[in-house]
Amino acid sequence: MPFTANKNEPARTAFRLTPLVVALALISPISVLAAEQKAEDGQFEQQAAQAHRFHRDYVLGTSLDVVVTGVSKQEAKLALDAIQTEIARMDQKLSTWRADSEITALNKNKAGAVSPELFEVIAACEAWRDKTCGAFDARLGQLIGLWEKSQGITDLDTATHAQVLNLLKPDNVEMDESAQRIQMDAAVSFAPDAYAKGYIIDRAMVAARQKVPAAEGLLIDIGGDIRVWGSAPQKDGWSIGVQDAFNHHDLAVPSEVLQLKDQAVAFSGQGYRALAGQSHLLDPKTGLPLQQVEQCVVVGTCAADADALATALAAMPPAEGLALIEALAGYEAKLTMRSGASYQSAGWNGLLQRQAAQPEMQAVASASSAKWPSGYQAAIDLVIPKINVEKYRAPYVSVWVTDANKKLVRTLAVWGKNEQWINSNYVWWRRYGRQMEKLDAVAKPSRQPGQYKIAWDGKDDSGKAVSAGQYIVHIETSREHGDHSYQMMNLDVKAKNSSQSLPAQTEIGSVKMNFQKIH
Repeated sequence: MPFTANKNEPARTAFRLTPLVVALALISPISVLAAEQKAEDGQFEQQAAQAHRFHRDYVLGTSLDVVVTGVSKQEAKLALDAIQTEIARMDQKLSTWRADSEITALNKNKAGAVSPELFEVIAACEAWRDKTCGAFDARLGQLIGLWEKSQGITDLDTATHAQVLNLLKPDNVEMDESAQRIQMDAAVSFAPDAYAKGYIIDRAMVAARQKVPAAEGLLIDIGGDIRVWGSAPQKDGWSIGVQDAFNHHDLAVPSEVLQLKDQAVAFSGQGYRALAGQSHLLDPKTGLPLQQVEQCVVVGTCAADADALATALAAMPPAEGLALIEALAGYEAKLTMRSGASYQSAGWNGLLQRQAAQPEMQAVASASSAKWPSGYQAAIDLVIPKINVEKYRAPYVSVWVTDANKKLVRTLAVWGKNEQWINSNYVWWRRYGRQMEKLDAVAKPSRQPGQYKIAWDGKDDSGKAVSAGQYIVHIETSREHGDHSYQMMNLDVKAKNSSQSLPAQTEIGSVKMNFQKIH
């Protein structure tokens, strides 16, 4: 039956308080006292917290970004080490991609005693399966496998579709908490990814706070799923950008900015991953990819539960999904449908960063007063090639726009933030990068090797519209123990379509730019 809030119960009651959430509330009394003391001294509101930022690639198949505030760089690195150690430990238990993981062994043997962490994850997944009336279902591992094997096929044949539906018949899963033992029928294969990544983020947060109790604030971002706690670099809180649901250009300008404190944010929807060219989200009732939801964003107190809810809401009618959100204390959500319709919970707008009204246009390029032509954008297509070398690391890529006098107008993309190597893009770094203030993190889909699209909509870094005129698009790339390249394209902004390209370099493929009217 569909979920509805119980009218006989108080609104927005908490679903559960896991031991992990309790741990987050109880640890690190030193940092709490330190923050309180600063507030008493009048310092806390007057200055931003000292921040140390770290970026690591190839973490859980995506990237890891960490921000630590209020401690020395040495202590911040200890927090980072604790985070990476806990992620690696959880990956060995929860990764369905590893042949040597604990969950892979469970799926193979169909029964056995498991670690407390794996038991907690499977138990939580089963609880969310019940709470969402099956909209969230971690039992679909074999079903997901069928779709992954059909790469390039957009519609399964009749025989395969029948096999898919057969896998969806009710199957038993027995959970023995006292013995920490799980047993399931042969057709069940657990794939708890939609809960596990958030769970790992939550545990990594606990590990970092236990390792460095003096830390005043933390941000952990794994592939766009984010958990923040404590003091942000800006006194108003952690600023988290939400990507436009219909603009999947990498590092596209956020459509909204969330102002979060001690919260998590999770994403799901189209354009994040794909199975056979379609949505990676499957409808547990039909076995087919979900197509109606373009993007779902959930903010809550726990990354694991936010992750599960973002998946569940994509499979539920909007009214039922939002009824579930309204019944949970501390959770808000926004759904954008493929039709363009959007739905949000009652408290969503309260999470948004308040911004002062901006003037309609700011002349940047020249003395010309001509406005940016209505409906036009510059679309840049570039390819990062896979280079066959030992210990290959993806290149650092910076793409930015200046006026004719090399004054920075807009930073379009910065891929790779390892502090030891980011300044290898020395043109961007020396002139602009080291002085740039950006969002703490941009919540968006994980980047994967291959072709990328970047769009410039005629606004500067502050969101103000620029004028027509002459601009320069700069593209700089470098790679650890590899080559460096720097290229430029002149862009004459006027109400006329144009296109140009740059030849491939060692670390980056050919680049094409089309300036055209899109609406």
